[in-house]
Amino acid sequence: MTMIYLTFAVFLCFVLFQTIYVMIPLYKNEKKHAVKISKNHSFSVIVPAFNEEKVIENCIEGFKNVDYQNAELIIVNDGSKDNTLGVLNETLHLKPAQRMVDTRLKHERVTGFYQSKKLPGIFVINKKNGGKADSLNAGINFSENEIVVTLDADSILEKNSLNEMNAAFQKKGVLACGGNVLISQAFNKDLQPTLKVNSVIKFQFLQYLSSFYLHKRAQAAMNSITVIAGAFGAFRRETLFDIKGFRKTVGEDMDITLKLHRFIKERGKKESIIFVPTALCYTECPSTLKSMFKQRVRWQKAFIDCLIHYRKDYFRKLPKKFSVFFLVDQFTIGTLSAFPVLLTPILLYFNGGQLALLLMLMSGAFLLFVYQSLTTMFVSHLHGLRFSKTDLLRFLIFMPIDIIIFRMLVNLSFVVYGTLSYFHSPDSWNKVERSGKVAWKGVERA
Repeated sequence: MTMIYLTFAVFLCFVLFQTIYVMIPLYKNEKKHAVKISKNHSFSVIVPAFNEEKVIENCIEGFKNVDYQNAELIIVNDGSKDNTLGVLNETLHLKPAQRMVDTRLKHERVTGFYQSKKLPGIFVINKKNGGKADSLNAGINFSENEIVVTLDADSILEKNSLNEMNAAFQKKGVLACGGNVLISQAFNKDLQPTLKVNSVIKFQFLQYLSSFYLHKRAQAAMNSITVIAGAFGAFRRETLFDIKGFRKTVGEDMDITLKLHRFIKERGKKESIIFVPTALCYTECPSTLKSMFKQRVRWQKAFIDCLIHYRKDYFRKLPKKFSVFFLVDQFTIGTLSAFPVLLTPILLYFNGGQLALLLMLMSGAFLLFVYQSLTTMFVSHLHGLRFSKTDLLRFLIFMPIDIIIFRMLVNLSFVVYGTLSYFHSPDSWNKVERSGKVAWKGVERA
């Protein structure tokens, strides 16, 4: 009986959080209000690059097309073993450069600093391999501008992305902003969304829409953003020095978010971390189940690492609302509940009398996910994503597959395996291979 009560309690928490994630974005005023630009901030866009010869040109192309004057791009070649540095030299025509460098953040030895002859606003740091966090710390030390943007090597900035970030930083007390990340393979040559892609990409595209347009918007409204996506985030440079930069971990983006929340609470000032849905970038997602498995296992390891690393800070040094989202929604519902769900067939074998209860709970979860998926498409439409009638039909056909196969089975498997493997190999990275192929380059989305 105790187990039944516990099951109901977890399910009710699940319902509560899913309702929050649906209702806040659905009823939040979507009208874009003009922001008075009192200051054009300067931006340093930092791109860690380890073995990125296939995608780095797309990243550079995206930066070239950004409609913002006061910005520099710093690519950090983190001891790549492929031809990344050669591609950079061929693309940018590099020459040795010098600048005053801050030394407050520690990182592996830098062996060269270069500037592009063709594009003077682009710089390259060549350094010994130290990992992504180490590369970001090196980039911060070498940066000169007020706002640091962290960008993945396969991320392509949308034309107005930095203007949108600049508008977000006009508000006093904003220390960091999360950008909106979309899947590049799910856009055609006219930069219109398409669901004419394989099931693995389709699942990730829809999940990203839900994660950014629903989850992050709701978390931001509650001042409880759990992670600023490493693919596109923006931070006040001095704040990064105040919190001692990025920690070397498998999930540096989640870790820096928790460090910021702790920093804000300790200072006791009206400061915030916000989400900017209009600041867009496009990233390449894994195109196969095997590659997605590697990525999701790493994400889960990152979560467990932060869960343990900050174990003494919840509700004390970290805000109460954030602690609730992190411990209840992400840990209890997102991780702990995955284990009994996957063990359901075994549990039913020994206790078949609970079949009716299981079916009732699974039916409730299925209906909630359906409502969430429909809401995701509606809110995405409000933000300018226009799907064709054929794609809407594809979406409806794929929805049960998305919920039953990918969310309830595949995703839960990743969570369970990632959690267990963390205690076996917490630091293994399992880099995902990328193709660098996109149907478009340098196009502004309507």
